[in-house]
Amino acid sequence: MEDLLSKIITTIPGEMISKLRDVYAVLDEKQARFQDKFSVSCINGCGECCQHYVPVLTQAEALAAAYVIIRDKREEEVLERLNSGDPNSFMCPLYNKDREYHCSLYEGRSMVCRLFGFSCSEDKEHNLVWKACKWKGEEGEEIDPSVLMENRKDVPVMSEYGERLEECSDIEGEIIYSAIPKALWKLKMILEMTENTPA
Repeated sequence: MEDLLSKIITTIPGEMISKLRDVYAVLDEKQARFQDKFSVSCINGCGECCQHYVPVLTQAEALAAAYVIIRDKREEEVLERLNSGDPNSFMCPLYNKDREYHCSLYEGRSMVCRLFGFSCSEDKEHNLVWKACKWKGEEGEEIDPSVLMENRKDVPVMSEYGERLEECSDIEGEIIYSAIPKALWKLKMILEMTENTPA
């Protein structure tokens, strides 16, 4: 398939996907520096966060996920996971214990999934605070806030990425079970219209 994003880039959903993918790329770079500098990592094979959280996606996040699904021709597989998941469960329907990182849609995962465990929050005085993942147990050590402040340029901050997410779309979210199917439908409609539009 030729580059999917180039086909829809002039549409509002295409712009939203493009903006959010740019934000994700910057976040990925910053998190890599943060992980390297502070030796922060997940426990190999853990996946506990996926087993205790069902993401709520903004429209841009759902569209970015749908983009990855369509591009990689995985619609049937992902929809089957969503349809067979339990909406009353706390486990993400895209959790897959057999996949690396445990996410069936790792590249298309939401902002909160990207930030969990690898970002800081700010206290009332705007000092950075990092909390180790609660599932790390003794392995999870705190990082001195003064050291975080000294290295602020290399530290992802949740509120900053929340603001960047708002710049990409309406911040109101929808549960993953309905958000992704709607986004898939919307992207497929746009693609169909662009393919049927004379050049």
